[in-house]
Amino acid sequence: MADTGRPRLYPDPEEFASKTDAYFKEMEAKERPPTLAGLCLFLGFSDKQSFSNYESYGDEFSLTVTRARLMIEVDRHERLIDKGLFTPGVAFDLKNNHGWKDKTEQELTGVDGGPVQFQRIERVIVGE
Repeated sequence: MADTGRPRLYPDPEEFASKTDAYFKEMEAKERPPTLAGLCLFLGFSDKQSFSNYESYGDEFSLTVTRARLMIEVDRHERLIDKGLFTPGVAFDLKNNHGWKDKTEQELTGVDGGPVQFQRIERVIVGE
């Protein structure tokens, strides 16, 4: 079935990949962090969903979309582990845009690592 509606901005997967790579090179030259919103604007899209739609246009397009998202995530990850940066905003971005989660593990063990032993406590009320 042929596509209906507005024609794609990038019918050729190589052109799409090349233009996407150009964005990352430009951000590197400007010493600016890449962002998904910035990439979308650079590519000429009016929203992030238009970029995401290219994942469904076949493996060659999907690879470019996945790779671009991963490159942005790697940038954030590197910023997160750089001890000289204030990182709450970076952590926020990773959690909200890249699937990262805060995880807390609690392990309850008894004496010498055995199971927790519960004790029954009875309360006796003495009448008057």
